[in-house]
Amino acid sequence: MASALISDDCPSVADANGLFAQEKGLLVLRPGSGCCNFWFTIPSGCYALVTTHGADTDFEYDSVVSSGGQRDYAEVDKENKIVPWPAGPSAVWPAGLHFPFPPWVAVSHLVTKQTIVLDMPVKACKTHDNVTVNIDVALAFRIMGDQSLGEDPELVRKFVHQLSPRGLEQQLRDAQEEAVRGLARSLKHTEIYGIRSGGASEEELKKRKMKMMRESNDDTSVSSDDSDGDDMFDRDETFEGSHDIRAKISASRAMNMGKDVTEKMKKELNNQFVPQGVQITSVMIMTVTLPDDICEQMSDKTMIISANAQQRMEHQNSMQNTRMNEQIQTMLQSFAEQREQMVTSGNEKENSEQVLLNDAIALAEKAELNIKEANDVNMQNIIADNKLLVQRVRDETHGAITKITVESEKESEELVANTNLEVQTLISESELIAAQNRAKADLIIAEAEGTIAPLMVKKREFITHEKKLDVYSKLGSNKDLIVTGKSGIDDDVNLVAVADAILQGQDGSAKSALLAEMALMSQGSSAFAIHQRVDASTAATAQRMGVFS
Repeated sequence: MASALISDDCPSVADANGLFAQEKGLLVLRPGSGCCNFWFTIPSGCYALVTTHGADTDFEYDSVVSSGGQRDYAEVDKENKIVPWPAGPSAVWPAGLHFPFPPWVAVSHLVTKQTIVLDMPVKACKTHDNVTVNIDVALAFRIMGDQSLGEDPELVRKFVHQLSPRGLEQQLRDAQEEAVRGLARSLKHTEIYGIRSGGASEEELKKRKMKMMRESNDDTSVSSDDSDGDDMFDRDETFEGSHDIRAKISASRAMNMGKDVTEKMKKELNNQFVPQGVQITSVMIMTVTLPDDICEQMSDKTMIISANAQQRMEHQNSMQNTRMNEQIQTMLQSFAEQREQMVTSGNEKENSEQVLLNDAIALAEKAELNIKEANDVNMQNIIADNKLLVQRVRDETHGAITKITVESEKESEELVANTNLEVQTLISESELIAAQNRAKADLIIAEAEGTIAPLMVKKREFITHEKKLDVYSKLGSNKDLIVTGKSGIDDDVNLVAVADAILQGQDGSAKSALLAEMALMSQGSSAFAIHQRVDASTAATAQRMGVFS
């Protein structure tokens, strides 16, 4: 619900629908010019006015049809019926794309087609008995100019340029305030609540009015013409008194007056604003506010009425309790008498039934004895017949079993013999095939071993060589290893090298160092002799080769 009517600017035509939905009291939008385009668009749900260099421009429907264009501007009404194609110029341009047009032809105003509800409270209204009340009134209206409804599009241009949203709001407030104050002045404060909208329908108000008139005249009889409305005219005397009837009559008169006044206001406003392009669709009196002290007085009066109704109800309740207690005592006495009568008649029926029962028991016992004797005889006969049948069946069964046993033993022996023969045959064949397969396997294995024998020798040599290389690698990485010659004259040299290595790696006081020194001393003389022999042989060789003269 809008509290004021406004117009506003918007950047482009595309923002119009969003702004109309967001602002409840927005009626007119002035879109911006935008870029220099040779086309423009108009959204649905709006009246659009177009200008050329600021001057209003009409839309020519006849020129669009005659130029061979499609009737893109045709519309469909609420009943899905095609609206007849307009003819001639129109102040309102249809929705859609318009092309081609020069940039100075653009949309100047967009006016919403939706119904606007305007809240217009009227404060400090005086009633007939000079009580100040506040009355909140709401008006629902729309801007006229829809050709599908037979309206003149010129009304939209008249509204935009002559009336405007602010002027419309001021005129609406002045007109409805005058009507509301006159309505409040014609009613008392006790009747003012009845003018609110949303009350009972007109038919129901007529029925209530007729009922209250009948009650006010204390006419409790109903004519034959009103026999169908007896339930409507029934009244609970416990809750309603003469003052309640008067209050209902006053409230009904106030509701009728409020309904008549709102319809009158609607007609007067339409007479004033329809020529200006505005149609009032509804006038609603939302709330009526009385001063707090008046509300308290009315509440106290209602409480008194409720207290009187409570007293009447309590009196009626006590009278009903007394009548109910008397009825209960009367019913208890009648129930006791009926019970005594039923007990006496029941005893008589019990005696007669007991005699009949005894006779029936005697007859039943006699029949039972006869049945038992007959059953015993039948039982003996049945037992004898059963024994004979059992013996006969046993004999036949024994003969059949013997025959079946002999035939089954014969068949089993034949099956065992045939089975043994087949088993031996299969075993012999399988052993022969197995021997042949083993021979073929041995032959294949021998051929394979002959083929890979040289390869296996090379493989073993390669593995031995790899192991030697591994040993040499480990010996080479050993820091304590001493390499010497094999035999002959190199033995003493080897001993000297080993002893020298020991002396270099050990302390002089160590046991190993002592043994090394002793070995060197023991070999000293022999080493010296060997040295001399080596020198002599070397000299002789050099002399033979001509090295020395």
